Amino acid sequence: MAVPDRVVFDAEPLIAHADDEPGSDVVERYLDAVAVEDAAGYTSCVNLAEIRYTIARKYDRDTADEYLDWLTDLGIETVDVGDAWREASEYVLQYNPALGDSFALATAEDVEATLLVGGDDDYDEISDVPIERFREGSA
Repeated sequence: MAVPDRVVFDAEPLIAHADDEPGSDVVERYLDAVAVEDAAGYTSCVNLAEIRYTIARKYDRDTADEYLDWLTDLGIETVDVGDAWREASEYVLQYNPALGDSFALATAEDVEATLLVGGDDDYDEISDVPIERFREGSA
């Protein structure tokens, strides 16, 4: 599978990568494409909050912050909520995903990118943005 030229990372793929969960090798391919500038990478600041508290709960705050700094150094751009909050609320109204998922969707729509997500069914009914899964099922 080829990596699209613009990709938005939902929280789940990056958490899976940080924790070496199943499918992390697929996420690594996407991150590598961003690192060598074959793809532009984005994530919502809401999804960054999810990543930080998830990693900090499992390990500690310093580990979480180091991983987030590494993502920034790699070239992942943070999209502010001001660019996506209204559309995120529309996704909740129409499809009722979790709030973080709605921000990932709105971010992908805003930057015209493919959204990389996990294997859960939160995105099954959504066709507004291109979606790719890095694994089937949850970890």
